[in-house]
This record gives sequence, C-alpha cells and structure tokens, in this order.
Amino acid sequence: MKKRRLLSSGLLLFLSSALLAHATNGFPGKMPGQGQPERPKFYALRVVSKKNVQNAKDSLGAPDGRNAEILPGGQLVVFMENKLYPFPSISVLPPEGGVGLADSGAVVGKGETDFSLEGWFPMKNTQGKQHYVWIPLGLSATGFCVWFEGSAGVDMIRMINPGTKSLFVDAVIGYGREAEIR
Repeated sequence: MKKRRLLSSGLLLFLSSALLAHATNGFPGKMPGQGQPERPKFYALRVVSKKNVQNAKDSLGAPDGRNAEILPGGQLVVFMENKLYPFPSISVLPPEGGVGLADSGAVVGKGETDFSLEGWFPMKNTQGKQHYVWIPLGLSATGFCVWFEGSAGVDMIRMINPGTKSLFVDAVIGYGREAEIR
C-alpha cells in the first residue's frame, strides 16, 4: 500500500512538472471552450485570500473584460460555485496518444508569464484523519484538469505567479455536468 502511494505521488509530481512547463509558453484558457464539449459552466464565487493582487474581485463571475492583476510573486485563492471534478475521456496526448482527461475548467486572462494552478484537496492521513493539501492541477492548451486519482472534487483554486510580469485574470471557469450544477 505504501509503495503504491509513493508510485502515485511520483507519477503526480512528474506529470505536474511536465504540464506546468507547458504553461510557460502562454496563458491556457485564452480561448475558453475551444475544443471542449459544450458543458454547463460555473465560476469563481469569492476571493478566499490574496497576496500581491490588485482588484482581486474582478476575477469573480463570468468573463467581463475586467481583470484582477496578480503581481510577480503574488497569489490569488478563489472559491468556486461548484466542485471541479476529473472528466475522463479519450484524447490524444502528444506524441504517442492515449487516454487523457477533458478539461475541468479554464482561466480566462492575459499575460505571457509562467504561473501555476493548485487545488485544495481533502486527504486522509495514515490514521484516517482528514486534512487538506495543495495539489497542482494539470494545465493544457485550453484550460486545466483535475486529474488527482480518487478525487472527491475541489472547489478552492490557487493561482500563483512566480514570474517577473503581471498575470491578468478575468475569470475562472469550471465545467460540469448538468446533474452537478446547483
């Protein structure tokens, strides 16, 4: 059991670093919905915390052209209207192909800078007691996915700007199935 957890953790870190490296080429979610199946959308509902962020509330709700500015070294934590879940689907992963995940959501914004997205996931320790931990979300050219195995969903997202340029965030969009939308 312990060996399986270590293997899962190692795979998680490997995939996260590869997906995060991809995000440095641009801003995922610049064109929300492109290549995505039509699914109901929900948005960030409230700002939980901010550090080095201007106009943080402008990241809430549907895209409206107003942007929160996450300064270099800053971070913004938002609470979503609903939980984000992994959406398994068959997709082509470069270059070999295989099974992947459809995007769970997208960040609409601008700025050619590196950034990361993390979800606040519930976990259980070895004694079965629940606690929470930040786990990187998988970034794609069109958004991000929750791909953590056994995930019960996540409704708190943290955006971190470790770069040297500002990151402008208009909206955080979650994709759901009809039954999951309140």
